[in-house]
Amino acid sequence: MSYASRASMAYKSTAVQTSNEKLVVMLYDGWLSALEIAKDAIEAGDLARAHTQLVKAQNIVNELNNTLDMQYEVSKQLRQLYEFFLRQLVEANVQKSVQPIVEQYPIVKGLRDTWEQAIKQLGVSTV
Repeated sequence: MSYASRASMAYKSTAVQTSNEKLVVMLYDGWLSALEIAKDAIEAGDLARAHTQLVKAQNIVNELNNTLDMQYEVSKQLRQLYEFFLRQLVEANVQKSVQPIVEQYPIVKGLRDTWEQAIKQLGVSTV
């Protein structure tokens, strides 16, 4: 295999990894945004909008949950956390309550920030 071929493969591999890592951060960003909008909508009495955003948050959590690599202990712990968050989102939606949203927001923000920090420490481009 030529140097150019190896370099091209390395570049493509890095691009795919970067995209996946950035995608996780983007999913967390979408989750946080949905939580903020749902909270504001519940407080404003816009229950249809709250429902839409809470379902969006549930879909994001399901996506994150489905992509876990279960050979790692941290993935098993994240799965339990994601399942707890899903129950909270359903509760928030059924009861139109901001309490479950307020409880999970800082934890989700911490997970998102941890991913971003890991990307920076690994020197992976987020572009």
